[in-house]
Order: sequence, then C-alpha cells, then structure tokens
Amino acid sequence: MFLKRLLNLKGTLSFRLTLWYTVIFIFSSLLALSIFYYRISSITMERIDAELLEEMEEFSTLRSEEGLEQVKAEMALEVKSEDEEIFYRLLSIDGQVLAMSSTQPWGRLEVSGNILRDLRDQSRPVLGTLDIPNYKYKVRTIYGSISPTEVLQIGLSLEDNEKYLKVFRDLLFLLMIPLFIFSALIGWFLSRQALLGVEEVTLTAIDISKGSYDKRVQVKRRSYEVDRLANTFNGMLDRIQALLKSMREMTDNIAHDLRSPLTRIRGIAEMTLFSKNSIKDYENMAASTIEECDNLIEMINTMLDITETEAGVGEFKIEKVNLSRLILDACELFRPTANEKGVNIITILPDKLHCQGDSNKLQRLVTNLLENSIKYTESEGSVTISASLDNGQVNIIFEDTGIGISEKDLPKIFERFYRCDMSRSKAGIGLGLSLAKAIANAFGGDIRVKSALNKGSAFLVTLPH
Repeated sequence: MFLKRLLNLKGTLSFRLTLWYTVIFIFSSLLALSIFYYRISSITMERIDAELLEEMEEFSTLRSEEGLEQVKAEMALEVKSEDEEIFYRLLSIDGQVLAMSSTQPWGRLEVSGNILRDLRDQSRPVLGTLDIPNYKYKVRTIYGSISPTEVLQIGLSLEDNEKYLKVFRDLLFLLMIPLFIFSALIGWFLSRQALLGVEEVTLTAIDISKGSYDKRVQVKRRSYEVDRLANTFNGMLDRIQALLKSMREMTDNIAHDLRSPLTRIRGIAEMTLFSKNSIKDYENMAASTIEECDNLIEMINTMLDITETEAGVGEFKIEKVNLSRLILDACELFRPTANEKGVNIITILPDKLHCQGDSNKLQRLVTNLLENSIKYTESEGSVTISASLDNGQVNIIFEDTGIGISEKDLPKIFERFYRCDMSRSKAGIGLGLSLAKAIANAFGGDIRVKSALNKGSAFLVTLPH
C-alpha cells in the first residue's frame, strides 16, 4: 500500500516541483560554495605570494647592505626559526648552487634554466608551484635576483594551506546531505503552498461531480495566478449552473405549454375519429394539427435560441452591421401587415449607423420588437423607430401609441411565456421579448421599457458601437 502511494506520488506535480527545486537549490549551493572555495584558495595563495615577495625584498636589501656571507647566515637562521617548512637556495646567475638551507631534502630539485634566463631578461621575481618527488605536499617557490650576479630561490611548503582547504572541502561534502534534506523539505512546502489553490479547485470539481452544483472555490487572495484560476473556475461554474437552470426552466415551460396544444390536437382528433364526419372534416383536422405542430416547433426552436444566446454557447458571426439598412428592411417587411391593420410606421434614422454584431441575430431582435409594437397598437395608431449614436453607444427606440403595459406587468414582460392579463394579451407564444433581450445582452447591450396604460410603450435598445 505504501509502495503504491509512493509510486503515485512520483507522478504528482508537487513531487516534480520539489525535485526541480531541490536540484536547482543543490546546484546553486554547489556553485556558490565552489566560488567561495576558489576565492578562499586564491586569497591564501595571494597571502603566501606576498610573504615570499616580502622575504625576497628583505634578502635583497640584506645583500646590498651587509654582503653575501650575511645572506647565507640569515638563510640558516630563518630555516631554524620558522615553524613552517621552508627552503632557501642561493645560486649564481649561471645556475651554480652557492649555498642551501632546508629542513627537507629539497636539494635534489633541478635548477630551472628557463627561469634563470627570464631573470636575466627581467628584474621582477618569478613565482611558481612545484611537485616534489616523495613529498606529500606542493611547494610554492620564488626566484629573485638579490644582486647582479646572485639569484635567491625560496620554497615554502603548502602543507598548512592544503590541510586548511581539505578541512573546508570535507565540510562542504558533509553539508551536502543536510542541504539536500533541507532543500527537499522547503521545496515540498513551497510546492504544496503554490498548489494549494489548485487542490481546492480539484476538490470543488470532485464535489460538483457528485452533485454539489452550488459549491464554489474560495478566493483567499493568495497569489494572482491562483486567484485568477479560482475566479475563472467559479465563473465557468456560474455559466454552467445558469445554463442548467435555463434548460430546466425551458423544460418546465415547454412541458407546461405543450399541454394545451397537445390537448387541442388530441381533442380534435378524438372528435373527428368518433364522429361520422365527411372528408372535409378530416381535412380540417389535419390542417389544425399541422398548425398546432408548427406553433410547437416555433416555440421549441425559439426556446433553444434563447437558451443558447443567454448561455453564450451560440455561434455569433461578428461583423460590421448597418443598423439603418437593417431597420428599414424590417419596416418594409412588416409594412403590409401594419397597413392592413391601419398602423402607420415612421422611421427617424441616420443615413448610416453601424455597430459590431451578428446581422441575423440583430435582424431578429428588430423584427421581434417591431412585430410586438404593431401587434399591440390599435387602428389609426403609429409605430416610430428612431436610432442614434450617443457616447459610443447605439440607441434604438421602438415607440408605439398602443394599449400600453400596466405597472404590475411591466417588470415581467421579458420573462419566458409571460403574458399580460387575458383582456390585453394577443396571440403568440410569449417568447419574442425574451429572445430580443437575450440577443441584446449577448452583444453587451440591454433593453429597457417605459409604458403607460392606453398611452403606448417605448422600448429602448442599447448596443455598443
């Protein structure tokens, strides 16, 4: 069981982030410690070189002031008094050994002819590091002229330096284990903290999959990315819930409104079937059935359009639409109906008025509102459509002199299947205004209405330019 959990843990994002953090932290630590080690090594070597140069300067001064014999005596004295392992060798300019003082058998070292030639060509001392045969540690040496005819070689064992650096290296290796453990723990903590919001989103999604559709991720202001994920996830859930609610309402409304036409169809069919009627009666029954079916199909299609538009899942072809032309075409389409009813259609439109949207959807919005205005306007009345551009916003007003809407009904007229009291309602399925408002909202606009009984109504459509 533990092995299975461990294998599952290896595939998690937390484990991968921890691994990456640990590797990067260890690499960065090694790089920093290596630079530190190199710097310490360089400083200690610079200190030794400074000591050798100072020593060479002192012997050069001693040679010029007190002579060669005093230099030899000082060499012997320095070897005895120094705690460190040191080596002195006095050479002629052509490489012959004049004197040597040492605590170690370093006299077997060959004299470098190249260095002697360099010293003849230049006056400054020459530093170098030597590997001594049968000697454990390296030696730092310096060749320098103390007179025109003599060269002094000084060698200093790097034993103390190498022991010190070895202690430092061992300490670095010992630090690797706690550094690895520390970086892994910190990496795991940071990864868990970073993914805490993602974990909450996952747990919320699991609860939702079990039926808790009202669950939401709490936004705790942890970090911009996590909060953005939580807000986006919550927004998606709100849209899904709104879609489910809309579909549930649509199903309930359709089920409720299907009863009447289906009952009528069944009643007509029963009466025709059980009565001894003529072929003409059967033809009338078929015509009535077709009419009722057409109404049902229109109602269902309109409900689906409203649901898709409100949920934002419908496909919109966003393009530049000439609203003036679109409104004039709609008026021409309904003018015969208006003339037959005795209603005058008046348009107050600019030559060109454009907005961004789907021409088919906007055409349906205009025709629904225009048809609604004509339907509720009595003979000798008028319907006026005006449009204008104001502060980057397109305003379209459908104003009629019809029967108006009561204050009680005014807040509900955009609800699906809502009809005013029977004395004022007209034939229809009660979805035209709902679809018009859904279309306006889908394009970032809105529809408002003002009305008074027996004085008419005015529908104001606002759309972004």
